[in-house]
Amino acid sequence: MANTENHADQNMASRAASGGVLLLAGLVMLFFAWGYPTGTLNQMGAGFIPQAIAILISGLAVAIIIIDLKAAEPERAGPVHWRGLIFISAAVIIFAVLVDVAGLVPSMFLAVAVSMFADHQARPVPVLIYTLLATFFGWLLFLVGLELPIPAFWR
Repeated sequence: MANTENHADQNMASRAASGGVLLLAGLVMLFFAWGYPTGTLNQMGAGFIPQAIAILISGLAVAIIIIDLKAAEPERAGPVHWRGLIFISAAVIIFAVLVDVAGLVPSMFLAVAVSMFADHQARPVPVLIYTLLATFFGWLLFLVGLELPIPAFWR
Protein backbone atom coordinates (compact mmCIF):
# COMPACT_ATOMS: atom_id res chain seq x y z
CA MET A 1 0.00 0.00 0.00
CA ALA A 2 2.81 2.42 0.93
CA ASN A 3 4.58 1.58 -2.33
CA THR A 4 1.48 2.54 -4.34
CA GLU A 5 1.17 5.89 -2.56
CA ASN A 6 4.87 6.55 -3.06
CA HIS A 7 4.52 5.83 -6.78
CA ALA A 8 1.46 8.11 -7.05
CA ASP A 9 3.29 10.98 -5.33
CA GLN A 10 6.33 10.49 -7.55
CA ASN A 11 4.11 10.33 -10.65
CA MET A 12 2.31 13.55 -9.65
CA ALA A 13 5.61 15.33 -9.02
CA SER A 14 7.03 14.28 -12.38
CA ARG A 15 3.88 15.48 -14.18
CA ALA A 16 4.06 18.87 -12.50
CA ALA A 17 7.80 19.21 -13.22
CA SER A 18 7.39 20.28 -16.85
CA GLY A 19 5.01 23.06 -15.91
CA GLY A 20 7.24 24.00 -12.99
CA VAL A 21 10.29 24.38 -15.24
CA LEU A 22 8.28 26.51 -17.65
CA LEU A 23 6.94 28.61 -14.76
CA LEU A 24 10.47 29.11 -13.47
CA ALA A 25 11.63 30.23 -16.94
CA GLY A 26 8.74 32.68 -17.21
CA LEU A 27 9.39 34.14 -13.76
CA VAL A 28 13.12 34.51 -14.43
CA MET A 29 12.34 36.25 -17.70
CA LEU A 30 9.87 38.54 -15.92
CA PHE A 31 12.46 39.30 -13.23
CA PHE A 32 15.02 40.46 -15.80
CA ALA A 33 12.49 42.36 -17.92
CA TRP A 34 10.89 44.12 -14.94
CA GLY A 35 13.46 46.93 -14.86
CA TYR A 36 12.83 48.01 -18.45
CA PRO A 37 10.17 50.64 -19.19
CA THR A 38 6.94 49.22 -20.59
CA GLY A 39 5.40 52.33 -22.12
CA THR A 40 1.90 52.10 -23.57
CA LEU A 41 0.29 50.12 -26.36
CA ASN A 42 0.78 53.06 -28.72
CA GLN A 43 4.39 53.66 -27.70
CA MET A 44 5.83 50.44 -26.35
CA GLY A 45 8.95 50.59 -24.27
CA ALA A 46 11.84 48.15 -24.29
CA GLY A 47 10.25 45.99 -21.61
CA PHE A 48 6.75 45.70 -23.04
CA ILE A 49 7.21 42.60 -25.20
CA PRO A 50 9.55 40.70 -22.82
CA GLN A 51 7.18 41.33 -19.90
CA ALA A 52 4.11 40.34 -21.93
CA ILE A 53 5.79 37.14 -23.12
CA ALA A 54 6.99 36.32 -19.61
CA ILE A 55 3.47 36.77 -18.23
CA LEU A 56 2.01 34.61 -21.01
CA ILE A 57 4.62 31.88 -20.42
CA SER A 58 3.94 31.93 -16.69
CA GLY A 59 0.18 31.75 -17.24
CA LEU A 60 0.62 28.87 -19.67
CA ALA A 61 2.84 27.10 -17.13
CA VAL A 62 0.22 27.43 -14.42
CA ALA A 63 -2.39 26.00 -16.79
CA ILE A 64 -0.08 23.09 -17.64
CA ILE A 65 0.50 22.35 -13.96
CA ILE A 66 -3.24 22.41 -13.21
CA ILE A 67 -4.09 20.18 -16.18
CA ASP A 68 -1.26 17.74 -15.43
CA LEU A 69 -2.25 17.42 -11.79
CA LYS A 70 -5.93 16.92 -12.64
CA ALA A 71 -5.23 14.22 -15.25
CA ALA A 72 -5.78 10.72 -13.95
CA GLU A 73 -2.88 9.15 -15.80
CA PRO A 74 -0.56 10.75 -18.34
CA GLU A 75 -0.59 9.43 -21.87
CA ARG A 76 2.36 7.37 -22.98
CA ALA A 77 4.55 8.96 -25.60
CA GLY A 78 4.61 7.23 -28.96
CA PRO A 79 7.66 6.53 -31.04
CA VAL A 80 9.83 9.39 -32.23
CA HIS A 81 8.93 10.51 -35.75
CA TRP A 82 12.44 10.79 -37.14
CA ARG A 83 11.39 11.83 -40.61
CA GLY A 84 9.51 14.87 -39.35
CA LEU A 85 12.25 15.78 -36.90
CA ILE A 86 14.93 15.63 -39.60
CA PHE A 87 13.04 17.53 -42.31
CA ILE A 88 11.69 20.26 -40.03
CA SER A 89 15.10 20.77 -38.43
CA ALA A 90 16.71 20.91 -41.86
CA ALA A 91 14.14 23.49 -43.00
CA VAL A 92 14.88 25.75 -40.02
CA ILE A 93 18.62 25.46 -40.61
CA ILE A 94 18.23 26.14 -44.35
CA PHE A 95 16.21 29.27 -43.66
CA ALA A 96 18.59 30.53 -40.99
CA VAL A 97 21.66 30.01 -43.16
CA LEU A 98 20.24 31.35 -46.42
CA VAL A 99 18.05 34.30 -45.41
CA ASP A 100 20.99 36.73 -45.16
CA VAL A 101 22.76 35.40 -48.23
CA ALA A 102 19.97 34.53 -50.65
CA GLY A 103 17.15 36.74 -49.38
CA LEU A 104 13.71 35.98 -48.01
CA VAL A 105 12.06 34.50 -51.11
CA PRO A 106 14.63 31.78 -52.00
CA SER A 107 15.28 30.84 -48.38
CA MET A 108 11.57 30.64 -47.59
CA PHE A 109 10.90 28.66 -50.76
CA LEU A 110 13.56 26.06 -49.89
CA ALA A 111 12.62 25.90 -46.21
CA VAL A 112 8.93 25.36 -46.94
CA ALA A 113 9.68 22.78 -49.65
CA VAL A 114 11.99 20.78 -47.37
CA SER A 115 9.59 20.97 -44.43
CA MET A 116 6.73 19.63 -46.57
CA PHE A 117 8.60 16.36 -47.01
CA ALA A 118 8.29 15.70 -43.28
CA ASP A 119 4.97 14.13 -44.26
CA HIS A 120 5.59 10.70 -45.75
CA GLN A 121 2.61 11.20 -48.11
CA ALA A 122 4.04 14.39 -49.65
CA ARG A 123 3.98 14.46 -53.46
CA PRO A 124 6.01 16.86 -55.64
CA VAL A 125 3.17 18.76 -57.35
CA PRO A 126 1.19 19.61 -54.16
CA VAL A 127 4.45 20.46 -52.42
CA LEU A 128 5.37 22.84 -55.24
CA ILE A 129 1.93 24.50 -55.22
CA TYR A 130 1.91 24.92 -51.44
CA THR A 131 5.52 26.16 -51.45
CA LEU A 132 4.77 28.78 -54.09
CA LEU A 133 1.69 29.98 -52.22
CA ALA A 134 3.44 30.07 -48.82
CA THR A 135 6.40 31.93 -50.31
CA PHE A 136 4.14 34.44 -52.03
CA PHE A 137 2.15 35.13 -48.87
CA GLY A 138 5.36 35.28 -46.83
CA TRP A 139 6.75 37.87 -49.25
CA LEU A 140 3.44 39.74 -49.14
CA LEU A 141 3.31 39.75 -45.33
CA PHE A 142 6.93 40.36 -44.39
CA LEU A 143 8.23 42.53 -47.22
CA VAL A 144 5.15 44.36 -48.50
CA GLY A 145 2.93 44.51 -45.41
CA LEU A 146 5.44 44.80 -42.56
CA GLU A 147 8.22 46.29 -44.70
CA LEU A 148 10.92 44.31 -42.92
CA PRO A 149 14.46 45.25 -43.93
CA ILE A 150 15.19 41.88 -45.50
CA PRO A 151 16.09 41.69 -49.17
CA ALA A 152 13.66 39.67 -51.28
CA PHE A 153 16.51 38.20 -53.31
CA TRP A 154 20.29 38.12 -53.17
CA ARG A 155 22.05 41.13 -51.70
